[in-house]
Amino acid sequence: MKITRIILILITAMLASCNDESQYSFYRVNFLFDKSIYPYIQVNSYGEFICVKRGSTAGQYQLTDATGNRQTINIPEIQLQTNPFHYGLGGLIIGTPMNCDGNIWAYDWACPTCDKERHRVEIDNTTDHAKCPNCAAVFDLNSGGIAIEGKSRPLWHYRVYTNDQNVIIQN
Repeated sequence: MKITRIILILITAMLASCNDESQYSFYRVNFLFDKSIYPYIQVNSYGEFICVKRGSTAGQYQLTDATGNRQTINIPEIQLQTNPFHYGLGGLIIGTPMNCDGNIWAYDWACPTCDKERHRVEIDNTTDHAKCPNCAAVFDLNSGGIAIEGKSRPLWHYRVYTNDQNVIIQN
């Protein structure tokens, strides 16, 4: 009886512990860009976020910059052959949060509660909040994508690697 209680307490503690790996999405992502050119340079500014998602054809993606302007980006054929892009479930939200560690972060654009590609959060650039139009959960992009309204886990994160020029987002 006593051993069972101890085992139960240990299991509960392990499940409740903060595990950095649990915040990362299992959806496939592989995206890279040069952070020194427009519109990607916006991700270097605190509180500025860009969004990318799969394009209508295999050789392109859609980009929404921090001011809400949308454009289609054509991917060079050589890049498609050597390093194909993958965009997670709903696409990517990329930027440098105001209240985090000063590094570029990448979130999945899909709501983690709804967990469907078509349920992308809508970003309010004045507050840096993202709201799911389906379940109404609201997430704070400047605080690690935590839910500030509604019951939800934080937005899924992806690993971000940077050097002086490039940003690589992978899992």
